Amino acid sequence: MFLTPGAYEIRHQLAIVAPPEIVEASRSAFVVLRDTRDLLVAGASVDDAAYVALEERFDAALAELRTVMRLDLGAAASITAR
Repeated sequence: MFLTPGAYEIRHQLAIVAPPEIVEASRSAFVVLRDTRDLLVAGASVDDAAYVALEERFDAALAELRTVMRLDLGAAASITAR
């Protein structure tokens, strides 16, 4: 994923057009995803506690990213709480 053409370019485009809250939330999710990749490359398995913790952090970071994106789009509070 990180070497796929366009992955970093999309992050840079986002930094240009998105509000700071979205840029920061997307960066947080990206960092956790990268940490997860590094952990797996180092030999961890999906059963390891470290992997499970990172998976939980990624889920939380992604949920936060969705929330700030929905708020930026003007979504109702009932939608942003998902």
